[in-house]
Amino acid sequence: MDWIDELARIVKISDGKKEGSSRWKITAIPRTYEELKDVIKFANERKLSIYPFSFNMHHIGPSINTDIGVKLSQFDKIIEISDEDLYVTSQVGVKVSDLFEMIKAKGLFLPAYYDGSLGGLLATNLPTPFSSFYGYPKNLILMAKVITGDGIIVKGGGKTLKFSSGYKIHKILSGMLGWLGIYLEATLKVYPFPEIITTFQTDKIALTSKYRPISIIYEVDEKGERTHVTFIGFRKAMSKIEEEIGVKGQDGFYDVNYIDGESVVSIHTVRGREVEEIKKAKTIMKVKSGIGIIGTGYCRLEVDSFENLEVLRREINGHVVVERGDYKGDYWGISDKETLHKLKEAFDPNNILLPGLLL
Repeated sequence: MDWIDELARIVKISDGKKEGSSRWKITAIPRTYEELKDVIKFANERKLSIYPFSFNMHHIGPSINTDIGVKLSQFDKIIEISDEDLYVTSQVGVKVSDLFEMIKAKGLFLPAYYDGSLGGLLATNLPTPFSSFYGYPKNLILMAKVITGDGIIVKGGGKTLKFSSGYKIHKILSGMLGWLGIYLEATLKVYPFPEIITTFQTDKIALTSKYRPISIIYEVDEKGERTHVTFIGFRKAMSKIEEEIGVKGQDGFYDVNYIDGESVVSIHTVRGREVEEIKKAKTIMKVKSGIGIIGTGYCRLEVDSFENLEVLRREINGHVVVERGDYKGDYWGISDKETLHKLKEAFDPNNILLPGLLL
């Protein structure tokens, strides 16, 4: 592989990854954005494929083999925290859990939590414990710096919510798994940190809903059904809720585990139908466990096998994706492939970023 020797002249390299759902021949570790541009330019010229990652914890979709894994976790600088205009700007290699705590130390609240990097959070756009109220990660992005598959660094958005015009590349890339481009930096909306965050495990959803919780997470497994309801606010108000529902709250929030599970299916349904669709899925497939983040339309199911998956796609009120596992059929169930082709041609014309992942 003569190209590896050539690559080593422009960027630091290390061994590749030979096992797992994402594999590559060699790892590139750029120290600057210019080095990253050089790697992408090199891949375009040599017709090589790239897999961008920080910690490689949340691969979604079919297994994929690429030539170069581009590591981004070294880009972990928090650039600016504004307590006046309520935003944070950070490079994408920072862990979201670390970013959450650093912002909290400034008296601010980032309504997102994720066991991985900021880049991974934005690329997957998976809902977080706070998405019922604050929306998906995509909704928090005010501005971003990205690099496309043809090596162009682009900024999109602005630091305030007043920004609305222009080409929203900072939003388009969210949820695309790095298939169109790579996030380098992002500016996210933050809020003043509440006096307290409290979570109740209760089945009195109608009663707790009148207090406007920021998160309701439904969970089912072999132990039964559970619902975790999270509030932010003042301690006095939490005491009133405890008294009314007869359950003592626990400080903090209930985190969503996106790591466990060998075979995982997600359902994307109408907001408010999460519990109904999980229960319907349990009558069609062998579901080991399920989580529904109420108000987001997102349900995550760990299944014994993919038997009856296509039946589920026909019967369910929503869209079904195979997030993880060895499935012999269509992982995505995408109907509008023409739009994806057009986006790919615009952002990554030589198809170097994760070829074969979505199309």
